[in-house]
Amino acid sequence: MTNLQRICFITGFTILFSGCVKENTSETIIPPKKPIVKKETKKKIVKQVKKKQITYKYCSKHTKVMAHASKYITEEFEKGYFIQKDVVGAKAQLFLIENKSPTIFAKNINAALESYNSQYQLAKKNKCNLKSFKISPISKVKNSIKILEKSDEKVNKK
Repeated sequence: MTNLQRICFITGFTILFSGCVKENTSETIIPPKKPIVKKETKKKIVKQVKKKQITYKYCSKHTKVMAHASKYITEEFEKGYFIQKDVVGAKAQLFLIENKSPTIFAKNINAALESYNSQYQLAKKNKCNLKSFKISPISKVKNSIKILEKSDEKVNKK
């Protein structure tokens, strides 16, 4: 090795090893610091677990059948009695329906009512949305008959 290489090699080693040597003098001693205690706040992770609401897949089927049955009942009474304002005929037909008469009209309405009620029970059991079915179709018919009676009374009084 040449002299220049030796000098560089020795200075490199001295620099390297001089950094590793720790001098124990009073000037270089640093008083120990108080240990810093980090306040770890334990964050309670509140998971809002959404209960998986298992939606009943046949709710729409039940509501469609109920809507069709209700529409059928109200339309039949509308066509048969309410357009002509036949209160007596509507009351008579309602009586036949409630007593399960064997007439064709009563049989058809009773079949629609049975279908409506069975689908309503299934939908209610499976917690389907029944907001639009608060009033049964027969109750709607009865309310329409009462309205017709009131309008007839007003007409007869004049």
